[in-house]
Amino acid sequence: MATSIRTRRALELFATLLIGDGLISLLRPVRHSLLWWMPVPGVRGLMEWCAERPHATRAIGLAQVAAGLWLDARQYSSGPKRE
Repeated sequence: MATSIRTRRALELFATLLIGDGLISLLRPVRHSLLWWMPVPGVRGLMEWCAERPHATRAIGLAQVAAGLWLDARQYSSGPKRE
């Protein structure tokens, strides 16, 4: 199944965002969580939970980095594609 260039670009962008956000979560779990705190019921509770549990937030960040790297590796597993 051929994947369009737009889809591959979107997946690579998503992988890049996962890796970057994951690294920030690993390095600054409390600050990063509080930065995204906003008075929206679901978001506020999640970000407070993350800020109160920096080790869990780091684990989530590590999972994000791993997922981003896995997704990025899939983009190149069959070599470069040209369209």
